[in-house]
Amino acid sequence: MLWLPLALVACGGQTCNGCNGPLPKPQTPVELVTPAVVQARITQHGFDLIAANLVQVLQVVLGGNSGGGGNVAVIDVAKVLGPQPLQFTGGLGIFNGKAGVRDLVITFDLKSASMQLVDGSIPARIRLSFDHARIGAQKGVVFGAVSVIGLDSDAACHLKNGLGVSSQTPHLATFSGTLDVVLGVDSAGKLAIEVQVAKPVLHDIGFALAKDCALKECTDQFLLEAPCLECELCATGQLASDAIGAVKDLLGPLLTQILELAGNLVVKQVLAGAINGKPLDVEIPVDINALLAGASPLIGGLVGQSAGPVLMRTRPSSQAFVVNGGALRARLDAAVFSVAAPCVVDPGADATLVFAKLPQSLPPELPAQMSAFSGTGSATPTLVDVGVLVGNRALQQAGWSLLRSGLLCVNIDSSALYSLSAGQVMVTAGALDLVLPGIGQLAPAGAPIRIAVRPNASPSGAPFVQLHQEQTATVAALHLRDLGVAVEVFAHGRWLTLVELQVQATLVAAIQVLGQQLVLQVRQLNNVAIEVVGDPIAPAANWQQLAPAVAQLAVALLLAQPLQFEVDVQSTLKSLLNLPIAASVVGIAVTGADSDWLLLGIALKSGGPP
Repeated sequence: MLWLPLALVACGGQTCNGCNGPLPKPQTPVELVTPAVVQARITQHGFDLIAANLVQVLQVVLGGNSGGGGNVAVIDVAKVLGPQPLQFTGGLGIFNGKAGVRDLVITFDLKSASMQLVDGSIPARIRLSFDHARIGAQKGVVFGAVSVIGLDSDAACHLKNGLGVSSQTPHLATFSGTLDVVLGVDSAGKLAIEVQVAKPVLHDIGFALAKDCALKECTDQFLLEAPCLECELCATGQLASDAIGAVKDLLGPLLTQILELAGNLVVKQVLAGAINGKPLDVEIPVDINALLAGASPLIGGLVGQSAGPVLMRTRPSSQAFVVNGGALRARLDAAVFSVAAPCVVDPGADATLVFAKLPQSLPPELPAQMSAFSGTGSATPTLVDVGVLVGNRALQQAGWSLLRSGLLCVNIDSSALYSLSAGQVMVTAGALDLVLPGIGQLAPAGAPIRIAVRPNASPSGAPFVQLHQEQTATVAALHLRDLGVAVEVFAHGRWLTLVELQVQATLVAAIQVLGQQLVLQVRQLNNVAIEVVGDPIAPAANWQQLAPAVAQLAVALLLAQPLQFEVDVQSTLKSLLNLPIAASVVGIAVTGADSDWLLLGIALKSGGPP
């Protein structure tokens, strides 16, 4: 769940490389990873949904169920602990020191199982408790050597339940015990989950023995004694009454081994082998081209066509997992990074000081609920079970990396403008000559024109992302600095630059979750300031007035329709947690003392995918 925000859109939309296989070694420089900029929390309600599936998980990992209303696991001891018989230390009653138990199959009552977060635990502890749980003997053979008429012989008896024999739940013993699942991180940055078992307490024990002359120990006559003579002791009751202490000494260590096994198997089952024992320092590459193309093939062919992958890297912070206030919390260091695309200007070499020292308030508490909006716009108050908070430092680095990747390296020519406007706008050299006299002398009237955008990606000139919350949407203002824009005309077989501009502007967009889609709607371009660079071919033109109009036209054409990205949180959850729990994104909101944390709210629901 902790890596959900990274893979949410990328893997859900099938736009990242390696989401379904081993991830390559991170490429993001470690010095760019900013401490504690991602916080994830699972509320008590969310954890309770996971705990509610405990019986089902235990039944799966311990070998199925039988009877008891489906709340009893059946454990074949030989299969889970090995085929060697269990030995009684010091013998068993009238058996001598060779005594033991083989072919043991026990029933394990799961109705008494519960799971809690251990508040205040650092590292985080999840406690699995059994309170007066019943253990029954479904099958088992007690064997050993006995003295019969002065000679030693082998004997064996069937092990039977001695408690509650007249009830619907006969059993061998009742016990209480706990095991803690400790969420730690080792020195190599791998999730190191340790299962710690407290010594179980046996409250009572009672068993009986049954004679079976077909057992091999009962058929090996060594003299002419009556058949099955050595196994008559099974029916006397003397063995059972004499051996309570020995059986108790056997069951204690056996239960400890079974609890350790159960804990490790539950961890493996719940995590599905996805992250336990694997590096938590992971990096997910997101294909910006594919992401945009999935939202709009037409826009994807223009915007971001030169963009390389954006790398999202996380690793655990110090004291990464803790339990506090009844919630399981995780702290992650993170970075959003991209190798500079060839089209960007002045990409810079190191943004560490720029982003790591930006102001950032302490992470806020999760809201109890958020409004979930449907595709029709209706709002439903919904509990937030999992919250992912992304801090200001990571947000600003993400804006810089998207620009650095080449996302805004755009070439919009006459043909593209015509397509985007559905045939309403056709701008050629002839049309441009009306406002820029003299262009017609450089190129034929039908020659195409092109607007080329080349962003400046130096860390000091990085775009600044400013967020605020409206009732139904999160509004992001992207303040662009030193954006290079060139107006070109195709003449004599090449693109001829008419003018180069340096633009400062603020791009305002609204972000909203509608059902299972993330919708991005660009609203407007504000605060446009333009400086002409060098000597334009048409110096008499008023570029300060013309360029804002061109920019507004480009925004209107490119982003008049909302971009809609699929949000497939369920697939990502399934790849991490093997539990019958459905997950959906409730919404996105700005929060924190200085409105500098972006909250992704996730709801959980028992019963599998909706």
